Amino acid sequence: MSMKGGFSMKDSVLMAKIPKCDFCGKSAYVDGRTHTGAWAYMCTKHYMSYGVGLGPGKGQRLILSE
Repeated sequence: MSMKGGFSMKDSVLMAKIPKCDFCGKSAYVDGRTHTGAWAYMCTKHYMSYGVGLGPGKGQRLILSE
């Protein structure tokens, strides 16, 4: 299994540009499902408050491609 920075690539996605958090406008950390069921781009703070985890059906860590 391929790993980058401690995350498996199935739990991560490479992005050409990191989008903004849907809650506050800071750089997003995760594209993931919230505890309400809706999906959102979330910064670290909002992921810790509203995210449900990483993996299929939960979310992916956003990694800036080089």
